[in-house]
Amino acid sequence: MEELLDQLKREIPPIFSATELDNLTGKAIRWRTIQNLRANKAIPEHEAIPTKCFLKAGNRKILIVRDAFLEWWFANVVSVCD
Repeated sequence: MEELLDQLKREIPPIFSATELDNLTGKAIRWRTIQNLRANKAIPEHEAIPTKCFLKAGNRKILIVRDAFLEWWFANVVSVCD
């Protein structure tokens, strides 16, 4: 998993538009799914995506902070795969 994480960090910019998530991850992580997870209030706080993973640019544009987001994503992927 560390090799995959390192590869993603090399390929994905440190901060990027959330709408580019599908393209940057080869559709392995879908922005539509992330939006649904962010909006689902039934998810316990300890399982939710941390707010530090996102920045707001202007009134509507959402940016993703790569390292924080990948940290959350890998923690969830590893727990599902184990």
